[in-house]
This record gives sequence, C-alpha cells and structure tokens, in this order.
Amino acid sequence: MMEQLAPAGVFLLALTAVFGAMWLWTRARSRERQEDMLMRLRAGEDVALAGGSGEEEHIANPLLRWACHLVWRTGADTEPAMVMRWMIAFALLVPVALVLMGWLAGLVMIGIVLVMTWAVLSRQAAKRRARIIEQLPDFLDNVMRVLSAGNSLEEALIVSSQEASEPLRGLFVSVGRQIRLGASVENVLADMAEIHRIRDLRVMSMAASINRKYGGSLREIFRSLIQAIRSRDMAARELRALTAETRFSAVVLAVIPVGLMLYILASNPGYYSDMWADTGGRWMLIGSAAFQVAGVFVIWRMLASVQDGDA
Repeated sequence: MMEQLAPAGVFLLALTAVFGAMWLWTRARSRERQEDMLMRLRAGEDVALAGGSGEEEHIANPLLRWACHLVWRTGADTEPAMVMRWMIAFALLVPVALVLMGWLAGLVMIGIVLVMTWAVLSRQAAKRRARIIEQLPDFLDNVMRVLSAGNSLEEALIVSSQEASEPLRGLFVSVGRQIRLGASVENVLADMAEIHRIRDLRVMSMAASINRKYGGSLREIFRSLIQAIRSRDMAARELRALTAETRFSAVVLAVIPVGLMLYILASNPGYYSDMWADTGGRWMLIGSAAFQVAGVFVIWRMLASVQDGDA
C-alpha cells in the first residue's frame, strides 16, 4: 500500500513546491509594485506604472484571459506572462503524474488539483467581492460629496479612492491610474465590472456614459444605487439565514461520493482498474462520473442563487 501511494506523494510534493515558489515570487513582485506606486503617489506623480496592471491588458487567448481574470479577482497583481508560466508548469507536470501514478490515478489526481485550485481561487474572489460591495456604499457617499464640491466624476473617483480601505482602494486606484492614462471612465468601470463580476460597477459605468452623452445628476443615480446595494445586502442575509440547513445538506451530498471514491482508490487501487477493463464497468464509471459532475453543477448553481447578485 505504501509503495503504491509513494508516487502520489512525490507528485503532490513536487506540485506543492512549484506552486509555493511561484506564489512567493508573485507576492514579492506585488509588494514591490505596491511600494513603487505609493512612492509615486506621495511624490504627486500622475504617470502610471510603466508596465501597468495586468487588469489593463487585452488578452486574445480566451483560456489565458479566463485564468487571468480568475487570479485578478483574488486581488493578486499578476502579469499575464506569469499566469501563462503557471499553466505551462502545470502542463509539464501532467505527464509526470501519469507516469508515476498510472493514467487512471494520474487523471484523478490532476482533476482533483484543478478543482481544488479553482475552488480556492473562487472562494477568495467571492470573499473579496463581498468586501468590495460592502465598502461600496460608503465610497459612493464620499464620491457624492466630492461631486457636490464641483469636481468631475473622474476627479471624484481618484480622490475618494485615496481615502477608501482595501480591497476597494486597490481597485479604484487602478481605475484612477487608467483614467490618468486617457481611458474613459465608463470603459474602465465596465472592464472592472467584467473582470471582478460586480454588477454595481456596471451600473456606475452606464450612469457615467449617460451623463456624458445626455447630462443629468450623477448624485441622484449614486444615491439610488446606495439604497439598492443596502436593500439587496439585507435581503441576501435573510435568504442565507433561511436556507442555511438546505445549503449544508447540498454540500454534504456533493462531497460524500467524491470522498468515498478517494477512500476506495486509496484502500484498493486496483478496484477501478478492474472495472475499467470490463465493458460494463467502464460505462458504469463514465456514467457515474457524468452524473456526479452534473449533480455538483446543479448544486453549485443552487448555492450561487442564494449568494449576492454579482456572483
């Protein structure tokens, strides 16, 4: 048993070391950029960082764009080139896993790593998005006060971002940086809304676009948006409280089959290999995997329906 599990341990150790090294390198780069940005802001410079944020770049590759958006939603200031290196490193570890663990166990392990990575990043992004939405009403209040003093929307966003708290501050500092580079505020807000999946930023983008074309009072729109955010947050809290038991049951139902499969695979690695060698057993495994994936997807959609409206 220990000899059969040894390749899995070697693969996991190598994978952990690779991702750990990349994570430390990314944190160091992110800290350097933050310190550089703060020094520029203190000096009163209006010029953006030469490289820019990864969120400002247009990526043609749809897979790389999806991966970059997933990483950026967690608040990491990671360049697309670095995300591409992560993907290449993982792709190079795939044949290693298949050779060390066998193709069946290797595919299972690769799938588990991918799902766990996606789940961790999505969870961190959801927490960050919830904090941003929680801070947004106070931020809009500050923007309204700056607008009342006769400033433009661009100036109001830049000034208010300096007084905001993280993670909202980092998001709108990036918005202000792109505005100073010449981008229109509605386009920047629309891009941020798409990347971070925050519907309220899309509303702000539409309000800025309408105000630019036809005029009108931005303060009234922002006041209505603040009331809508607070009402939606109160309704979401009540809904989560009413459905807590149901959501817990759904998570248990989704986790039990996967846990049972991993237990069988660890205790008897040849069990699934023997089933796969038989035609009937192969179709049973394929059907079970398909039903499990479909069930987890349905449960995930059910859980997402009781989260905030921007998920």
